[in-house]
Amino acid sequence: MSGYMEYELLLFLLSAGMGAVLCLCYEFLAALRNLIPHSRTAVSVEDLIYWTAAGIFIFIVVYRTNQGILRFFLLLGNVFGAWLCSFTAGPLFRKMIRFACGIPVNFVKSSIKRLLFLIRRCNILVYKHQTLRKKHFLEKKRIIQFEKIKKKKK
Repeated sequence: MSGYMEYELLLFLLSAGMGAVLCLCYEFLAALRNLIPHSRTAVSVEDLIYWTAAGIFIFIVVYRTNQGILRFFLLLGNVFGAWLCSFTAGPLFRKMIRFACGIPVNFVKSSIKRLLFLIRRCNILVYKHQTLRKKHFLEKKRIIQFEKIKKKKK
């Protein structure tokens, strides 16, 4: 009988670990949402995909470890693991993900800013060059017109 209780305790701990892993996966998803803005529709689709994948994952693990028998303590283990993780490792994990994923995101943002600055600066230079050419053309035109007027007077 004690071997069966140990097996159930092991299943409970496995279930709690599963809940913690699922909580960390959702924290990862939430951290990415904070870094990259999403519309409500995109957030809803992401959540739908996450919860569908989480349900399939839980079903597969329960089916393999407990011969497909659903037990209430497995659900409690998932909830307990997710709850414990959300107060202990979850916030730290989210900060680490924000920092780790923030480096390339910030690099891309600063690169885009620099490239746009160069493009805008180039547009300013092109505009200045065009206005100088236009001004030079108008001056030539005025000189030619002035010379025509002088010729007519002579």
